[in-house]
Amino acid sequence: MRRPISNGVTATVAFAVSLSMAACGGGGSSVSPDPAPADPVPGAAQLTTVLQADGITAQPAVPTVSDELFALGSALFFDKILSGNHDVSCATCHWPELAAADERTLPRGVGGGATLGANRATGSIVPRNSPSVLNAHLLVRLFHDGRIEIDGADLDTPAGAAFTPAMRSVFDPRWELLAAQALFPVTSREEMRGQNGQNPLANLGDADFTGIWDGLRDRLVAFTAYQDLFLAAYPSLSGIGEIEFAHAANAIAAFEVRAFARTDSAFERFVGGDDQALTEEQVRGALAFYAGNSCARCHSGRAFTDNDFHNIGLPQFGPGKGDGGSGLDDFGRERVTGQGGQRYRFRTASLLNIELTAPYGRLGQYDDLRSMVLHYTDTAQSLQNYSILDNVTDVDLIGTLLANTNDISTRISNRVRNPRNFDVDAVVAFLQSLTADSARDLSALIPAAVPSGLPVR
Repeated sequence: MRRPISNGVTATVAFAVSLSMAACGGGGSSVSPDPAPADPVPGAAQLTTVLQADGITAQPAVPTVSDELFALGSALFFDKILSGNHDVSCATCHWPELAAADERTLPRGVGGGATLGANRATGSIVPRNSPSVLNAHLLVRLFHDGRIEIDGADLDTPAGAAFTPAMRSVFDPRWELLAAQALFPVTSREEMRGQNGQNPLANLGDADFTGIWDGLRDRLVAFTAYQDLFLAAYPSLSGIGEIEFAHAANAIAAFEVRAFARTDSAFERFVGGDDQALTEEQVRGALAFYAGNSCARCHSGRAFTDNDFHNIGLPQFGPGKGDGGSGLDDFGRERVTGQGGQRYRFRTASLLNIELTAPYGRLGQYDDLRSMVLHYTDTAQSLQNYSILDNVTDVDLIGTLLANTNDISTRISNRVRNPRNFDVDAVVAFLQSLTADSARDLSALIPAAVPSGLPVR
């Protein structure tokens, strides 16, 4: 049952319908009565009040992307020409059929072969989980440590002076954060560039961002098909000599916005006024989610994230980021700010379409949604009892669990430190209501071929 706009509007609509029936049906015909309205879902009215108090309204309109820019961005997103050894594309870790992620605990980058997803058993191990690109246009900080972020007029990246105002001027302001993010996976040795000695891009220094980006630009414009795509997408360019890698990054971001903005969920229908969109269990879970100092304190707003950083008590394993005495630790936000108080803090993940994007955590520490939600009932105890064997299938990671549990535990954020009692299954059911219908099958986004001629899969 949809919430009426007002009694007056409802009455006017009913009167108009009755006139229409009289005009079309003739005086003697009988009209079947309208079906009885469905009983209200218990708690729906209360949830509506809670959402209104929290300022939860309909999702903003998705920015419009031209067909030409989308076509260029799609080609670049799926083309392995952007990797040093021609063996990895953006799509490798953000595959449409895997909810724009890779279903892996930790990604396998260069050297991983053609296999995608959970069965990709070889290749360089990337130190952090691959987040889904679904609805990433709603965020203001990207990467788990937020090293790409926008704050008003300021756009911060790790590239220093190599990221110039001229490059930023290429970016569309509506998705410039995503465009800035697209500049960096291609510079990572594990993700896309490869190791020294394997290819000319890999032979460049890690801080030579300009050299890497220029090298990739030269690769792209060597193909007539890419020249045509760039000039069609950017009609203001006078020729191929004006093409920069910033144009490629902007196009990739535009593709991601149009391809992966997916919010047609049951929860969105409820916000739009459909009282029957959520089940009774989902409503109960939503009320628990929004209650007091509960989940919504961090997973707030329309993207279900405060875009802030918290230590939620998850263990460390894998190759790490070079931190600590072992070099196998990952200090999280401290790596960006240099502030010791932010050690082990990571960006609050968005929960939109969370049902589809397992495993969960910055390392994929939990392989199913219920386990991740259950962790919040007692984060410190959950950390102490964590079993990597029960949650991780990659055999190369099993023996890498780091013995830093106590250090992480003492730094758990106050918001999630204390044990709490809530209906875990109801909250999981509510989170499943955040799944967009159109996000369940994104296979139509996968092109048959790309301009370089390299295999798409």
